[in-house]
Amino acid sequence: MDPASLLQLQQIADSSLPIGGAAHSFGIEALVDAGLLSSENLQAFFQDHLSEAGGLEASYCAASCKLAAGATTGDSIAQWLRWNAELGARKLSRESREGSAAMGRRFLHLAAHVSKLHVLLRASGTVSDSGAEVHMAACFGLAAGAMTLEPGTAAAAYLQQSLTALIAGCQRLLPLGQTRAQEILWNLKPAILCAMQRGVETAPEQANSFTPLLDVASARHATLYTRLFIS
Repeated sequence: MDPASLLQLQQIADSSLPIGGAAHSFGIEALVDAGLLSSENLQAFFQDHLSEAGGLEASYCAASCKLAAGATTGDSIAQWLRWNAELGARKLSRESREGSAAMGRRFLHLAAHVSKLHVLLRASGTVSDSGAEVHMAACFGLAAGAMTLEPGTAAAAYLQQSLTALIAGCQRLLPLGQTRAQEILWNLKPAILCAMQRGVETAPEQANSFTPLLDVASARHATLYTRLFIS
């Protein structure tokens, strides 16, 4: 990867990007509230999370990256919007689905405005005109492809960004210090790469994920007595 592409990737993959990621736990807060998630089992939880939900989202991210790299017509954006609709349908909890869509929309508009890349501008304009729901994994992949990044690199960077944000959220919910948080993130690099590889090798329509406990926890989030996060 050339230095210019590396700098672009580092910017769009920054977990502090102003797209609202710090406001969502995607069901983790409800798991902590139920006593099912602790500092002790956090690494094992995220390893399983990457193997299921991570692999699913990586497939949409990688496919979107490939599509953007070769996009020449409006049909490409139409296909991309269909993938977003499929990904949204796979997110069973309303709060998590809406959180992913809100972050995706903000990310897409930000990336289009900052980069001025044609594919992103066209996608952003289509989303604004149609009100279509777009999700973070697909939006990240589309941006990475428009920047001529490789699908595997895009998927790995997306998973790293997502995991970093979730672990940071866990530091607000659990007695989890900075050093242990970074250790967990470091130890999960092989799991990130496995999920990335699965995503690159699997077409979106063939990808699968089974996370019933997290889906139920996400649905329960709205009923919590006190909440730090939107989802």
